[in-house]
Amino acid sequence: MNILKRRLVWVLCCSMLTLTLSGCEFRDIDLRLFVVSIGVDVSEKSPDLYNFSFKISIPSGDPKTGEEKSLLITEESDSIAEAIRQVKSKVDKELDFGHCKGVMYGEAYARRDISKIEDWTVRRRDMQLLMYPAVAIPTAEEVLRAEPPTERIAGNAIFLALSEDGTESPFITRTYSFDLARRMTEVGEDPVMPVVEVGEKNVLNINKVALMDKSKVKVILTKDETRLFNLLDLRNLSTNFGTRVDGELIEVNTDRTRASYKIVTSPKGQEAIHFRVRIQATLEEKEDIKLLTPGEIKKIEGIYNKELSKAITDVLEKIRKTGRDPLGFGLRYGGTHWNNKTEMEEWAAIYPHIKFNVSVKLRIKSTGYKQ
Repeated sequence: MNILKRRLVWVLCCSMLTLTLSGCEFRDIDLRLFVVSIGVDVSEKSPDLYNFSFKISIPSGDPKTGEEKSLLITEESDSIAEAIRQVKSKVDKELDFGHCKGVMYGEAYARRDISKIEDWTVRRRDMQLLMYPAVAIPTAEEVLRAEPPTERIAGNAIFLALSEDGTESPFITRTYSFDLARRMTEVGEDPVMPVVEVGEKNVLNINKVALMDKSKVKVILTKDETRLFNLLDLRNLSTNFGTRVDGELIEVNTDRTRASYKIVTSPKGQEAIHFRVRIQATLEEKEDIKLLTPGEIKKIEGIYNKELSKAITDVLEKIRKTGRDPLGFGLRYGGTHWNNKTEMEEWAAIYPHIKFNVSVKLRIKSTGYKQ
């Protein structure tokens, strides 16, 4: 009997405790506005203020109809938290950041310091760590205001390109928000971001990469330099390379690519990084319709190997001169040496004068239908 009484008291206590619990404040989907992207620019009025842009998607039915609407609200403030509170007073529904896919940093702002906003995107509880940050040229507001004719869902065109879910380009460097935040604090590896530019007729052009120190953009690589950077950074990059053989234009399309390197630290004062780049390609375009002999194919491969080796070496030396390390050479050096107190100081002394030895081996596996 005592056991039954104790159990009854326990059940009553638990029932009374449930009365003190409060439910969550849930808002229906028709009472929400979905912020799909955020832009940050330098204010023209004051150096202490920033211009924040919020692109809001307004669902209106079937996305296949292409009738999705969007709203761009801009607000000047000294902090993004304050800007959001001010924007809330201009709309009739609750702002929802759960579908925010990216942050566009205007070039002028990105060359100052993005640490504050990047920290906010990682710290805020309802922001995705898989967002896509990018540098916007000329400004983040203009990039977000653009509505490409191919866009069916409001604000989605940029992120279909940056994520490579919709297109696959050798000029796009994919970066996630969590990886950008990691690189901004990592010793031995510097962050990078893709660059988004507004072209004619609201066409977005994404074909460059920005190299950063731990807080701001230092240099933007050209289109061709960006392709070579991605060739070194990614596996199986699908791209094309062109050259001229005896005045004839030859274009090959890559099927498989792989780049690996080894850091050699002896003898002292002659440290070097040996890069091995292996490319398997298909002949895609040639001006002369005559058939190629095996000897001519070997000649074409040799020309490609020489030209790509020089081009990659030039890109690596340009990056080294900026003092940036986006490929993580320092991280590799620190991971393969065992004196944690001095290894990064040693690398800091080695990197400014290190030599790059690049060996490219391109093999044409097929010359197309006509052989």
